Amino acid sequence: MNYRMSIVVPFLALMACSAGEQERAEESSRLGEADARKLIEESESMTIMQMEGAIVQIRANEYAYREAGHDKAADAYVASFESYMRENADSLANIIFN
Repeated sequence: MNYRMSIVVPFLALMACSAGEQERAEESSRLGEADARKLIEESESMTIMQMEGAIVQIRANEYAYREAGHDKAADAYVASFESYMRENADSLANIIFN
C-alpha cells in the first residue's frame, strides 16, 4: 500500500500544479486582453512618453510572470495582448510590434 501511495501522491501534486498553471495562464490571457483594450481606449489622448510608459508596463507585467517562474502565463499574457491589439487596432499594433 505504501508503494502505491508513493506513486499516487506525487502524481496528484503534479496534476494540481498543472491545473494551477493552466488557470494562471487563462487569467493572464484575460489580463493581456484587458491591458490591450485599455491601451487602445486611452491611446488617442496619450503623449508619446505615456505610450512608451504603457508599453514598458506591458513588458514589466510579462517579466513579473517570468520572474515568478510562470512562463506559460507570461506567454499567454503577451499573446493575448498582441492578438487583441492586431484585431482591434491594427495600425497601433504595427507601430508597437514592428
